[in-house]
Amino acid sequence: MTSDLYILSVVNIIPAAYLALINALAEVYECGPNNISVPLCDKSGEVTHYGCHSYWRIDDYAEFSSDELRNAFISQLSVELQEPMQAAISVLYERVVVDGDAQENWQAALALNGLSEVLEEV
Repeated sequence: MTSDLYILSVVNIIPAAYLALINALAEVYECGPNNISVPLCDKSGEVTHYGCHSYWRIDDYAEFSSDELRNAFISQLSVELQEPMQAAISVLYERVVVDGDAQENWQAALALNGLSEVLEEV
């Protein structure tokens, strides 16, 4: 049985060094280009990570997070990209809450990782 309800609150956070690789993976899953795009800084104020929040259907998220499907995708990459993509996936932080409040999930994920959103100067 599939669910048409978007009930999973999902936060993804990736170190800046792996941003392009993870966004390429997200695009393969039709999540759009530059899916992870919110710059995040550590306590020193340096941008070290990027993150995003989205709501997912259970079935879609199960497919996106499937090791089998991710490994099948990686095996199709050039040999030079396979190891970096595997490394990127291994450090991708995913926080999933069923029926969760988006803002609470986002703030909790940031706190657990010692990060905060970059505040733009106006």
